[in-house]
Amino acid sequence: MGKELILEWSRSYILDHWGRVFSIAVLVFTGFYIHWPFLSGGPGSFIMAWMRFFHFVGAYALILGLVVRVYMAFNSRFDSDWKDFGISINLKNLPHQVLYYLFLKEDHPVYRKYNPLQAFAYMGVGLMILFIFLTGCALYHGKIFGFIKAPDSFQWINSLLGGESYTRIWHFLFMWGFILFSFVHVYMSLLMTAVEKDRTFSSIFTGYKLKR
Repeated sequence: MGKELILEWSRSYILDHWGRVFSIAVLVFTGFYIHWPFLSGGPGSFIMAWMRFFHFVGAYALILGLVVRVYMAFNSRFDSDWKDFGISINLKNLPHQVLYYLFLKEDHPVYRKYNPLQAFAYMGVGLMILFIFLTGCALYHGKIFGFIKAPDSFQWINSLLGGESYTRIWHFLFMWGFILFSFVHVYMSLLMTAVEKDRTFSSIFTGYKLKR
């Protein structure tokens, strides 16, 4: 059977995806600077103040992007895809997909939108976003969303993780988790484009993908 060019992603999905990508890029850059000021100026400098500001803006944008994506998963008129993240069916198909990625199987079942590894990876990223946002709130000394006092309202996170210093370490480590995921995500998109010849990589720009 030949492949048909279909609209895989609507403009809303594409904009939300790239909004989160941009937010993560801003957070990583500013986070590195906050952790290690590599430009002129110390912790109290003008540059640091702007880096912290954009770090907070990136954090708000990232959590908003996650909320929008979850909302679309259940309410999108284009494609409410929450069923594609079903745990039981994805666990059942997971071994087959892993063997396919290891080049130990020549084919894999046809999935509606996400294969099992994609589904679990994207759910994991959602949990990572929540974790890094909460730990960021626990590290911040000020008001979140203009009225939630931090870190007092998030002191339980510091207590749970063993103190603010450990919260800072976990926050920094999860940043590396986002970096690693980004590289793997791009690599797998390029790999599937080359192997399946289905325009996986370009689909997040154009919205269109070749599918059986």
